Amino acid sequence: MTSMKGVQLSSPGTYRLRTDLTVPEPGRGEVRIKVAAAGICGTDVHICSGDPSMNGLIAPPVTLGHEFCGHIDKLGDGVDEKDYPLGTYCSAEMHEICGKCPACRAKAFHACATARIRGINLDGAFAEYVVVSAGNVVKLPKDLPMQVAAILDPLGNAVHTTMKVPVEGQKVAIIGFGPIGAMCGEIAAFVGAQHVFVVDVADKALARARAWVIRRGLTDRVTVVDGRDKPVQTIVDATEGGVDVALEISGHPVGINNAIQMCRPAGHIVNLGLPKGDSVSIEGFSKNFIFKGLTMHAVIGREMFRTWDIMLDLLKKGLDITHLVTAEMPLEQFGTGVERFGQGLEQKVVLYPHQLA
Repeated sequence: MTSMKGVQLSSPGTYRLRTDLTVPEPGRGEVRIKVAAAGICGTDVHICSGDPSMNGLIAPPVTLGHEFCGHIDKLGDGVDEKDYPLGTYCSAEMHEICGKCPACRAKAFHACATARIRGINLDGAFAEYVVVSAGNVVKLPKDLPMQVAAILDPLGNAVHTTMKVPVEGQKVAIIGFGPIGAMCGEIAAFVGAQHVFVVDVADKALARARAWVIRRGLTDRVTVVDGRDKPVQTIVDATEGGVDVALEISGHPVGINNAIQMCRPAGHIVNLGLPKGDSVSIEGFSKNFIFKGLTMHAVIGREMFRTWDIMLDLLKKGLDITHLVTAEMPLEQFGTGVERFGQGLEQKVVLYPHQLA
């Protein structure tokens, strides 16, 4: 087999399914993985819509896709099959790091200054095969459902965000209940947060949050707050001073300011959401941030590989996110999947390059 199908971006906002892509060969220190399933990310929606914020990151022509699972198919030179047996069920960290910059030398590999990302500026996993560095491979338990294994990348973001500071026994606010916000809610509840406040401004997201609370039996531990109706006052009043930790997922300037203002003095704000603009104004900076003695954390991706270890341990202990996969399609329906996901009609969409599971 010399050619394969895959979704290729030819220029910003222009993509198509091709059937004549060259099957990648692993180079030295690399492995080839036969992709079993791949998840659509919000980043993919931005790329495929031609969002200008992505134009400096993408490197077309490039095969898209960075959430996936599969099986090791071929080894490059220097990779020992004893360490990477053919057929191994796996996922992979898709940030290819330099190993030399100050962040890498400090073992903060997730913050590598020159990292390249497969599916964005290197060929990715919306294809039948993908090549990654052997050291990036994450071996998976055989009983992990494929649709969950396909979305470990965003779950890792959620684990990194939620576990950035200890939330067990704490009052937590989650601003933005998209897929990652929903994952953060699951994680916070699972690890024993005292109370979780979910904030969003979209009717669909609020409805999903309320349905989740009822389905999980969390009415005494989770409060859903309409972000259009004085969310800061609502949460500060309910907590008698503010939450211990605010997880900002939306990236909206209002959400970022709300996270700061609804946090108690000496609390923590964890920022994962990306604003569309280059700058965000902080309202009442001295009063709301400095004089409250807040700590702000920035989250990028997953810690390599601490987050993966924590995530797989949580799943082993019973963390369940299967309900977040609301659509499964063959790779040929990528366009439909991106459209439905982008419109908020689905929480997570999983694609199957070889066959629909």
